[in-house]
Amino acid sequence: MVNRREQILNLLSRDGETSVNSLSDTLSVSLVTIRSDLRALEEEGLLIRTHGGAALPPVDDISHRLSINYTTKQRIAEAAAGEVEEGDTVLLEAGSCVALMARALADRKNLNVITNNAFVARQLKDSPSVQVILMGGFYQKESETMVGPMISRYLEYYNFSKVFLGMDGFSWERGVMCRNFDRAEVMSGFIGQGARVYVLSDSGKIGRTAVRSVCTAEDVDCLITDRGIPADFRTKAADLGMTLIDV
Repeated sequence: MVNRREQILNLLSRDGETSVNSLSDTLSVSLVTIRSDLRALEEEGLLIRTHGGAALPPVDDISHRLSINYTTKQRIAEAAAGEVEEGDTVLLEAGSCVALMARALADRKNLNVITNNAFVARQLKDSPSVQVILMGGFYQKESETMVGPMISRYLEYYNFSKVFLGMDGFSWERGVMCRNFDRAEVMSGFIGQGARVYVLSDSGKIGRTAVRSVCTAEDVDCLITDRGIPADFRTKAADLGMTLIDV
């Protein structure tokens, strides 16, 4: 994605909605160029085109979360993709950073991806060399995530070496937290499989509280985030043996 399109997403993250004329003036490019950019971003599911402009998708839609802080999340996603090696079988859970990570894996060879998220699976639908296994369950429409007791049955059949999760909150006392109770139950099951646990999140989630704890801080092998982390966070992570990647 060219830098101009990232600027468009940043402006939408701030304002929620904007016009073609305003974007043209702000970015000093033609109306034709802006319309082309908006069309491309809409095809990626990152915005909704309106009469004369564009807006973010509905708040509960995963595409909306994908558009917020897009540039930061893209860096996190690329760093996470760098942790995946040829021949790996990995589990990708839900979340905007994880969805962007899936896109970054689309050109990999000899890779197996297990996921409980239909949006994540669609990011790999055109990949000729990534095998995707989509787990079934109760379908949460807004996040496109499968939840429920059926997920645990799938885990009896498949082995994976690494699991990549999003989160809605984190503290040293309560660990990784999620705002959706059913999703948190599934995430806890993923962590109990003995795989290396990666958590992907922008630093704004650190210190935030959500409804249900998924796992303890000690359960996280690697946290991939941005450089806005609190000053003392790195020292605490090292004390717990947590690898910290800040991009």
